[in-house]
Amino acid sequence: MGAPSAATSASPWSGELPEPGSGPSADPLIQRALDQAIPRDLSAAAERHLTDLGTRVWAADATGTGRQQWPHYFSGSVASAAYTRFRVQAVIARRVPGRTDKAVVHLVWAGADPSGTYLDGRTATVRFTREGDTWAPVQ
Repeated sequence: MGAPSAATSASPWSGELPEPGSGPSADPLIQRALDQAIPRDLSAAAERHLTDLGTRVWAADATGTGRQQWPHYFSGSVASAAYTRFRVQAVIARRVPGRTDKAVVHLVWAGADPSGTYLDGRTATVRFTREGDTWAPVQ
């Protein structure tokens, strides 16, 4: 990951990822690590759009709320029991290598599973294909 920045070394985690269960205050460190893990390859506007869209699609998947917005994406998938206390800790969007019409959104998220076990540091990806002027989630 390279040498810690001044901002990172000033944190209680000294440039490392925070301990599990560190809470929302650790999310900016997780975001910074995710940003540094894979170089940016989309415009800032495209990345913002895809991270917002990917977050909404993943929230619908994890919580069960909002699936009707993407019937094609969720068709054929069985709705799993809903997670609660859902929160995205960090998210990035990147191009699929060699493709301008495909992208992937990487998320780190937290939530309580149906049995009530709350964990942070869960990971997910949502893939997208450009369809005309829009991006559509694909399984």
